[in-house]
Amino acid sequence: MNGFLPLVIECLSLLAIFSVASGLTMPLRRAMSTHEHPERGFVQALRNLAGHISRPLAVLIISEALLAIFRFTPQLRPHFLELPDHVKAWFSFWVIALSLNLVEGIAKEVFTVRGRPFPIPELLNSIIRTVLYVASALAVLKTIMDIDISPLLASTALVTAVVGFALQGVLSNLLAGMSMHLTRSVMPADWVRIGDVEGRVMETNWRETRLRTHGGHIMLVPNSIVANATIHNMSRPATLRRHSVPVGASYSDAPGDVIDALLQSALSVPEVVPDPPPDAFITEFKDFGINYVVRFWTDNYHDRQAIDGDVARKIWYQFKRRGIEIPFPMSDKLLNDMMAVVSHQRRLPPEDDEIERRVGDLKESDFYTRILVDADGQALLQDGELRQVATRMRRIRYTVGETLFNQGDSGDSCYVVVRGCLHGRVEYEDAREAVEFDVGPGVLLGEMSLMTGLPRTATVTVREEVELLEIPQDAFVCLLALHPEIPGVLSQMVARRAARNTAALEKLKCVSKDEVAETLRQENILQRFLRILRHGSARK
Repeated sequence: MNGFLPLVIECLSLLAIFSVASGLTMPLRRAMSTHEHPERGFVQALRNLAGHISRPLAVLIISEALLAIFRFTPQLRPHFLELPDHVKAWFSFWVIALSLNLVEGIAKEVFTVRGRPFPIPELLNSIIRTVLYVASALAVLKTIMDIDISPLLASTALVTAVVGFALQGVLSNLLAGMSMHLTRSVMPADWVRIGDVEGRVMETNWRETRLRTHGGHIMLVPNSIVANATIHNMSRPATLRRHSVPVGASYSDAPGDVIDALLQSALSVPEVVPDPPPDAFITEFKDFGINYVVRFWTDNYHDRQAIDGDVARKIWYQFKRRGIEIPFPMSDKLLNDMMAVVSHQRRLPPEDDEIERRVGDLKESDFYTRILVDADGQALLQDGELRQVATRMRRIRYTVGETLFNQGDSGDSCYVVVRGCLHGRVEYEDAREAVEFDVGPGVLLGEMSLMTGLPRTATVTVREEVELLEIPQDAFVCLLALHPEIPGVLSQMVARRAARNTAALEKLKCVSKDEVAETLRQENILQRFLRILRHGSARK
């Protein structure tokens, strides 16, 4: 055969060998773990190494098998064995490629075993690999096939210049991608804002950076735009970032109370870190109120919209429970008139329908069935007397994630759950597993601290939004003063209940054994009731 036909057949045969080897080894190469998300383990390390060397090794094996066939086929032997330099060059190139891939695979696995990222970014690694392949091919052509590569290099330089001029945008993206990989300004898994686009970096390649937004959209940003933009990286060098939530309060509310409510609201959100601690301060005096800002730190700044919203939600509940008003813009006269009305309404007793609701909630709760009945199950108070106690209670609301009280806190009030669900946790000194429980509507919480003076025996948090009736100490004083026999009856009831739980109470983290024994004696409980009653009468 004359002309270029043998060369064309040879090239097509080599291309077929490469294609078959690539197809056969694709599963192995896909099974490799990347160095951005390394997987450790001896089996995975072997799988990664096999993936690195699989293609050049498969090319060599297939080539050797075909050569064996050609040697033993008389019709094909003259055509494929008459150019031994070509065969030698082909095998030499793939042996070099096998060596390069083996060295690369071993180097990556060494860094993976040490728990460190591979220092060369993937894009730059691919470019270096390609350059080494081209250099190896040129070296093989020069040394084995004795081809003068000078014209080839000159023509390659000319073609490179022409292609570079024609593909300026592509080369700009390529160089920008190399720069980003070298400086590591944007890496996979980082949360970044590039111009108007914000999201998690999924991948960076030679042309573009892929971001996944909060809404799940995949945004492709050319590397040249990334290189020229101001990048807000929310993951590097550390994830800790500060948030700010502005809020307003009325002039009638003391700044100290407002700031305390803001700090408590921020700390009640799980994502807010306690160190550095949050802070809050006044930013401006407006015509209709005082503007504040609360600042806090989290490790999830990219999720700031949800976190800031959660803090704002907690602020609303804190303000409502503390009677702090959030103002809205209005004229001076309207503001003064409204504040006068609000101040007057705060001093008014609850309306009759609200009093009846409180009485009804009390009668359906453990407060009535466990405390306001005697040993025979007879009610200690009539509805009219319950109304006197109910006027001193208040209805409060808590939202999900807030803490009603902590184990070990002092307590001068108890609560009736009207609706919703709370979660309790009791910890013991003997390191046994903590006891956890849920409570729902009708349950009475915190009465032992109010009646005995012991610290809170559990930590209670809000599992779902709850409405509570708070029974403060002045309501308890009113209850004790209704009938002379009530302090004695209640002290006996509390002492009996405490005696059944003495063993468990003595093992709590928050109290000592001696303190429990002394406090829960009936005469001491009665003395506490009488002391509370005297103090309440003195204040009146």
